[in-house]
Amino acid sequence: MSTTSAPAACAAVTPTATLGASAVRRGTFIKQFRSPGKDSGIVCFDFWELVVAAGCPFRCSYCFLQATPSYVFGHYPLSGAVFSNWKDMLWEVEQWLTAPSPRMLVVGELQDGLAFDGVYRSLAGMALTGMLIPLFARQKRHRLLFLTKSTAIRHALRISPTQQVVFSWSLNAEEAARRWEIGAPPPARRLDAARRMASEGWPIRFRLDPIIPFQGWREGYGQIADEISALSPEMVTLGCLRASATLQAHAHRNGRDGSLFDMLTAKDPGGFKKRLPRGNQIEMLQFVHQHLDHRRFAVALCKEHRTIWDAVGMQFRGCHCLIGPSADGQAHRLQVEAGILRAAP
Repeated sequence: MSTTSAPAACAAVTPTATLGASAVRRGTFIKQFRSPGKDSGIVCFDFWELVVAAGCPFRCSYCFLQATPSYVFGHYPLSGAVFSNWKDMLWEVEQWLTAPSPRMLVVGELQDGLAFDGVYRSLAGMALTGMLIPLFARQKRHRLLFLTKSTAIRHALRISPTQQVVFSWSLNAEEAARRWEIGAPPPARRLDAARRMASEGWPIRFRLDPIIPFQGWREGYGQIADEISALSPEMVTLGCLRASATLQAHAHRNGRDGSLFDMLTAKDPGGFKKRLPRGNQIEMLQFVHQHLDHRRFAVALCKEHRTIWDAVGMQFRGCHCLIGPSADGQAHRLQVEAGILRAAP
């Protein structure tokens, strides 16, 4: 399928989901996230992203998209839009699936993974999940992951479950979500959606990120950790509040509460991001890790420095986000090749 068609319109996320008038289109739908590099000490690997839409209808105060050039300069609407040249996206996915080595493709790193599912149904006659899941279900090498705060699972529930597709919910403590995740479904509803998908046979994961030290955080994160453990996900990823140098200013510009970034009074050792004070960061991660039943599922940290892994008392065995928790050997080999881990003597 040609990727040189004339510029197509970009559909704003509205209840009617009609095509907008702006001449915005997506060139390449699949891109590889580039980690900060081995010299930074940040544990992260170059993973694959599928950009199914621009922006997000939710208004999280800490959303990093606010500080990215495409939204700062108005190329894409921050409130969310779907590209009408989506057929090019499907062609790219089919080509990506021909790679011989197992990989995972993430939907939701640069937009919410499920918030646009119904919009695709209105625009194209088929939900996004209905387009993508069958492509992965017919093979056994690669996996697809939907990362989301949405509870829009209606269309996915009509599809037969497959182990090649994972649904992962971004969660937070109820108080943190109420204050800083404006417009997103409450965590209790996200947990209900995950519970429903798991009961139908779908693999589920959770991302508890960003963990924020609000007053009463122990009670809030202890409760959500217990609720996560009760669902026995295949893995849980943890991360503390962090931000680029300009994110607070952009949050204020977008009318969002940027005061939470006043908590970030330190930087990670590699200077990658502004961070919470190291002691607070370690205390919170240790607390949540101890509350999770990590004997039954994998627990990992997201984009944290190697010294934080050591201080929290967590063993890093390779980035499970690449494929899955059963892929320790391959993940370890890939991390050694990238210089993130050292080879055994």
